[in-house]
Amino acid sequence: MRAALSSACHSTKSFLLSLKVPTTALAILFGRKPYWWASADEWNKVLKRYDVRFDIAAKEQPYFLVANAAIRKVKGDRYIPLSRLLVLDTTRDNDQKTLTTLAKEIKTQGFCDGMDAMEVYARLDRVRKIREKDVLCVTVNHELEDVVEIFSRLNSKGVTEADIYLGVVASRNPGWVRDQFLPFLDSLADSGFHLNPNLLFRSLTAVGIKKVRFKEIDERFWEPDRIEAAWKRCQQAWKKTVQRLQDFGVLSDDPLPTEAALVTLVAMMDRFASDQQFDSAFYWFVQASRFGRYSGASSTALSEDLKDLENSSSLADACSRLLKRMTVQHPVEADEFRRDCTDGKCWRFLLYLMVYKNGAHDWDDAGMRLGFDGKELLADFRPQWHHIFPQKFLAQKVEPYKIYALANIAVIGPDINIRISAQDPMKYLDKYSVTNEKLAEQFIVWNRGDFKVERFDDFLVSRATRLSAEANDYLLELSKHLPEDCRPNMALAGNGAGK
Repeated sequence: MRAALSSACHSTKSFLLSLKVPTTALAILFGRKPYWWASADEWNKVLKRYDVRFDIAAKEQPYFLVANAAIRKVKGDRYIPLSRLLVLDTTRDNDQKTLTTLAKEIKTQGFCDGMDAMEVYARLDRVRKIREKDVLCVTVNHELEDVVEIFSRLNSKGVTEADIYLGVVASRNPGWVRDQFLPFLDSLADSGFHLNPNLLFRSLTAVGIKKVRFKEIDERFWEPDRIEAAWKRCQQAWKKTVQRLQDFGVLSDDPLPTEAALVTLVAMMDRFASDQQFDSAFYWFVQASRFGRYSGASSTALSEDLKDLENSSSLADACSRLLKRMTVQHPVEADEFRRDCTDGKCWRFLLYLMVYKNGAHDWDDAGMRLGFDGKELLADFRPQWHHIFPQKFLAQKVEPYKIYALANIAVIGPDINIRISAQDPMKYLDKYSVTNEKLAEQFIVWNRGDFKVERFDDFLVSRATRLSAEANDYLLELSKHLPEDCRPNMALAGNGAGK
């Protein structure tokens, strides 16, 4: 059952403290709306989303599943909602009769071969008896920091420290969480940025008190009369950040290599709200993604960032301080684009930014500019990564890592479904009217007659060299207002890093 719940809540933006608060999870399993849940409509949506069912016909795991469209279409009572069983108390005659009738109906429907109605009843009753299991509760009377420490040690594999503080905030200021925090989280999602609630809380504390470690935050910060001013500033900074990111083609959180950098970026937009020079800030954002600034202890890196911002006199000064924590003078080399990009999200992000800036058009019939619907930006646009030389075309003919090299990737829209012919795979270029102009927009300058396996290595070298040159030009353009020691130094470039 835990696996089913974990699967259900994974990657959802809904604020249920990740379904880790036991009382919330139990309320959902029993189908009973808790008193603190204000909206009945929202509660019903949650029940539908986390509809855990018992498969009465299953002979091996999994016995519990989260209902999807296919499960809901199955006729009869094979997949029984847990809430239908857990609410039954068989010491009551009516509930005993309900369970008996259900067992008989299951047999009538043809399920549970080899079992009679009493055996089916026994199986249902074992699930029903989950309600009778004891739940261990430990009451502590300590200061908040001590409670967090206790919880972290007892439940290090479950509830995180941040989750605990989220629960604390909700308990101390439930109206604000329900009426302001959650709606704003939804509004960001509508703009394409589906954020973890913890990230939004971190950006709030970064703006309000220049801290991101929850254990360092004075609990009085969350009180209604203290949080209001910081929350307004945080909202404004987020709106400005999303707008500025959209100017550079970042229309959703999907292509971002890291979300942690958004906390610093939001704090930067708040600290220097009147500064219009966003190129430098975005340059820092790209470089922070490139060098994995937050791949380790993100709280430590974010705390360092906030100190740099606090000590800065301008946005350019702040970016300079932040950039000096990374080796940004090293230019982009062609080898980066010849490596397997399967896990190289930062390089896919950079490729997308370059292609977007170059005004590339999609490869479908409509041929809209990537990220646009006509003249309007597409909120929540999620780029797709298309192999120029198809995977099946190259399989067993070249080394696997070369197939996934970024130099073999084009950026296209999410709606086009390119079907590759097994007879002549490269004919898809003509079939989908992928013109030389569209190829050039993706920095693909190659003779159409040379899209052959025997020329694949040459193609990779050619495009990787071009992409590295374009990447360095892109970074140099973004950093033009920054000191030279914060910019790529082309004198350090190896082969293929420049035009």
